[in-house]
Amino acid sequence: MRVTFTVFLLLALAAIASGQQVQDASQLIGKKIVVQRMPLCEPGTYSTVIAYAGKTAVVLSVKPSKMFSFPMSQSVLEKMKPEVRAMVQDQQKAATVLVQFEDGKKLDTCAPIGPARISEYFELAEGETIAPPPVQPNTTPDSSHAVATETQAVEMLSDDEVKSALTGSGKDRLVRIDDAGLMAAQGALGTLPHITLSTPEALIAVRNEQARKQFLSYEPSEEDRKRSLTVFAQGYIGATYQEGCQSITRIVLLSSPSGGVAEEAYLSESGTEAWANGFGATNHCEWLRVKFSLATVRKVRAAAQDGEFYIAVFAGSRNTKTYKIKHKHQAKLALN
Repeated sequence: MRVTFTVFLLLALAAIASGQQVQDASQLIGKKIVVQRMPLCEPGTYSTVIAYAGKTAVVLSVKPSKMFSFPMSQSVLEKMKPEVRAMVQDQQKAATVLVQFEDGKKLDTCAPIGPARISEYFELAEGETIAPPPVQPNTTPDSSHAVATETQAVEMLSDDEVKSALTGSGKDRLVRIDDAGLMAAQGALGTLPHITLSTPEALIAVRNEQARKQFLSYEPSEEDRKRSLTVFAQGYIGATYQEGCQSITRIVLLSSPSGGVAEEAYLSESGTEAWANGFGATNHCEWLRVKFSLATVRKVRAAAQDGEFYIAVFAGSRNTKTYKIKHKHQAKLALN
């Protein structure tokens, strides 16, 4: 089944009947609701039940999800695309909702759902109202990270080096390192967390090859010509909704696993991957691509024991994995 994802799906389904805004599932506890057409489950199982669609029930409890339970700084949120930021903030409030029907039957939502999807499952029964959400204090975005990343001086490839890269030289200067300590579930999108490192020569060679295959011309931009180490990081993506996924929000260079010399990227770019099933359940997870100047890489490497440095990957404030960049990786990238 082909599923089309739109920003509308992420943002528009934020209210239940009568236009009352639900910003937290806990607002519904004790309220009478009318179940919609989405399947519910026997509590603690994935045995679906659809016979109660259109029936009235009472919300007994909500169980918050642990997927996005970590705090996320304003500076990290500000770096995300608006639709990704909305998704993450919605998932931070996701919860499994347990309801009880007039005949005593108890069912839940099978998996945590965010406020933006509550209207797919429930409507408020006639006469029910919800209290308005508490007013959140104004916060000032923390721009210290962005300022720090703009101070890196980045050298440029020479014209001869660019011409050489356009012929395919340096195309193999790419290294992928998997998180071998975490086994991903097998499935259409079951994916191991990993990072991919590349040099500007490799990126230019690959982009030029892709352009030729599409009968297009490619001229490396100023950013493409910068002497930098590009790091692409992807978190775990399970094969099912319940297995979840990770959104990568930050990548840091370290001289040791405990920190030592720590350097932020001068440029970062995020993107979104999505999973869906035939019942409408979805996962939207963010990958991250960043760039470090080679001068910064050399600085961190010089401070590292035996010249082998580290790359730490974060999902919010949680360090999901610290990868060791060994001499064999550096040789493949021509960093030695």
